[in-house]
Amino acid sequence: MNPIQNIAKHWRLALFLLVAVGLLLAFHEATLVLWSRWGEERYSHAPFVLLLALYLIWIKRNELTDTNKNPWLGVYVTIVASVLLILGELSALVTLTHYGIVVMLFGLMWTMLGLQTKRILIPFAHLLLVIPLPYMLDVMLSGKFQLMSSSLGVDMIRMMNIPVFRDGNIIDLGIYKLQVVEACSGLNYTYPLMTIGLMMAYMFRAPLPIRALLFLSTIPISIVMNSFRIALVALLVNQSGIEAAEGFMHYFEGWVIFFSCIAILLIEVKLFNLLTKQNRSMNESFDYLENDLEFGKAVNNPVLNKKPIYVATLLIIISVASTISVNQRDEVIPHRASFTSYPLTINGWQGHTRKFQNGEEKILKLDDYFTATYYKDNYYIDVYFGYTASQRSGFVPHSPKACIPGGGWEISNASIKKFPLPDNKELSVSRMLISKGEEKMIVYYWFPQRGRDLASEFPMKFALLYDSIMMNRTDGAIARFVTPVDDSINDADKRLEKFIGENYLTMKKFIPD
Repeated sequence: MNPIQNIAKHWRLALFLLVAVGLLLAFHEATLVLWSRWGEERYSHAPFVLLLALYLIWIKRNELTDTNKNPWLGVYVTIVASVLLILGELSALVTLTHYGIVVMLFGLMWTMLGLQTKRILIPFAHLLLVIPLPYMLDVMLSGKFQLMSSSLGVDMIRMMNIPVFRDGNIIDLGIYKLQVVEACSGLNYTYPLMTIGLMMAYMFRAPLPIRALLFLSTIPISIVMNSFRIALVALLVNQSGIEAAEGFMHYFEGWVIFFSCIAILLIEVKLFNLLTKQNRSMNESFDYLENDLEFGKAVNNPVLNKKPIYVATLLIIISVASTISVNQRDEVIPHRASFTSYPLTINGWQGHTRKFQNGEEKILKLDDYFTATYYKDNYYIDVYFGYTASQRSGFVPHSPKACIPGGGWEISNASIKKFPLPDNKELSVSRMLISKGEEKMIVYYWFPQRGRDLASEFPMKFALLYDSIMMNRTDGAIARFVTPVDDSINDADKRLEKFIGENYLTMKKFIPD
């Protein structure tokens, strides 16, 4: 059989691959972001999971026949995916674009296979696990996991009769201090362990509720075992010195704990067998995905409905073309003054500007920015504004919740704070109390977006989506003010509130409504 005849015989597979490659190329910026995120330690397993998913689908190929019962459901799924793609591109929320691509491919696959799609549903679901969570959600989860791991780890350390004091994510052993940084939050275990748990649940010969419980148990297992790792590191540091928490030992301990997590999942399988009175060995507990070769022979006179496949393909082409055309509209770019003329003397405060030293403005995709430190008496306030004229090119305001932990600071308290402005307006900001050792700072930040002052990241995304459609504008900024806690936290709050009130109207010349 020559290549043309082979393609003609497997035309559905060829069409599916063509559409998949076309989507990745059409949304190349989202594809590059995905590839970049896979470079992070917690997502380094993603390429392997992708290959695993493709392999699991491939070995099921002999169970699939030339029929596609109930194919129109795939067309409806394709329509939903089209909406996700457009929303993802308009809102610059790249995760929506990633999910839109996967859901669109799932819809096309359903039109080609119909109800048979259920036979490869779990392997296909593995593709969802290679999509990183939105960056802000990732950071927030990491912070929560850090605190849980630190707290539980300290409880375990005390059970070993080792004197310990915890200040946020700082574990003080007296001679040594250990910091539970983002990389040790436990998410580096959770994400790959969830993938392994999904695979084990897929092959486990047990009722669906038990298989689901096996998969969901990966989350508490990873948290508890990461806390145990912290306690183990503390024990080794207490006995052997700080070298036990660094270099090879650090990574070795990590791998030991990870394989211990897998061992616990296998123990769970054994316990579930006992509870369900299944006298099976570990080998017999799993279905190793043998092909059901008789399945295809049992289907007589298969009928392939090609119309839904063509309709779904046409919808995909229209969706991609529409999304690209929307993104290529000439945006409304409002007039504004450059931050180079921002005043450095404000009601007795004297400012000193500084520039980024490592090209951060390019990494953050800023069109203009302002950083300065204002001094008055014995106090100072750090000010930062970052502005972009368009957020359609992948710009995402870099939230302080993401960069502060990376700088070694611990977020001790985070909340939304409201306070009055001189013009009888009320401003809502995100307020954080951060600390590093004995040093404490108060941080206020918010997102000025086309006449709105939005205190948090997620409302900002919804506003961006609405304004990009209704106003054809996606410009926006971030404003951040930081001051040290010298006397009391209350005094630091009042200092920031007063200074922001003195700056607010001036800001409007540089960040347009």
